[in-house]
Amino acid sequence: MDQIRPFQNADLPDIADIWIRHWAAVTTPPEVSVAMIEQAILARTFFHAADLLVARRDNVAVGWCQIVPDVNDCKAIIPGICFSPEGLPLCDALLREAEARIGAAGFVSIEVGPHRDMRCGYAGLDPVGHGIGIPTTDTRTSSLLSRRGYSTGTTVSRLGVSTSTYRPAVNRDWMQLRRTTRIDRRSKMPTEAREASAMAHFDIEHHRLVDHRSTNRLAEIDIWTSDPEAQVMSCSEAILDLGEIHERGEITTEEGFLISSLIQSLANRRVFSVETAVDSNQTKLIDQLLALGLVDMERGHVWVKPLD
Repeated sequence: MDQIRPFQNADLPDIADIWIRHWAAVTTPPEVSVAMIEQAILARTFFHAADLLVARRDNVAVGWCQIVPDVNDCKAIIPGICFSPEGLPLCDALLREAEARIGAAGFVSIEVGPHRDMRCGYAGLDPVGHGIGIPTTDTRTSSLLSRRGYSTGTTVSRLGVSTSTYRPAVNRDWMQLRRTTRIDRRSKMPTEAREASAMAHFDIEHHRLVDHRSTNRLAEIDIWTSDPEAQVMSCSEAILDLGEIHERGEITTEEGFLISSLIQSLANRRVFSVETAVDSNQTKLIDQLLALGLVDMERGHVWVKPLD
């Protein structure tokens, strides 16, 4: 017998198992535990069991998806939808049920896939990373969304670098900056309640490049590292949050120096990989990041659907 119902506490091990089995069909099996799934999804002030739907066949969980309302934009986000091979026959019904609940709640559109996630709690969860929507390699989910009338919205590139082998480019301006500037680091706490809950598993570091002589701020950047006591992302990984740089679409000389210096320093803290997510239409910004030594690793799409 097939059934789609809201989450129950006993479902947690199945939720983790389905996540692993879903992504194992796309990439290497993610290094995710039940505790990590609980921290990323359930341990949020905005989590409601009714918003996590579980598909069951013959009393066995075979798929699930989560609805995360975004009342500010009158839309609902589906950051996670996954299914085991046995769950493929139920994936359409699962998404249909989610859409019905979203429509009944009065939302006007749906967005699928975490996109530079700071609102849903999935950021850093293997293999989501910073969030590029639905990776192009996840053809089963893409096929499902296409069948259900979704269209591809923003295309996002995932860029990353290994810190242990990183060597910054030679740059005359940077040589001057090394002599005349310092980098200050401080902790940063989100002030908005929803964001603070979604980012609770991160230590957010705000770095400033400061001129020694004038004390002027020349560049600013945020790095997200894992809180070892609330681990969702591996402590050996970090996320580069470009912030306003992404909106501007261009990295200044000072910002390039700051990014390069931070990447190089992270290896000493046993952080061995850094990644970021950039909208693929930001071609100049991507080219600048590639010149800094990052590598274009993967692409994905944020899928969207308006509701009648």
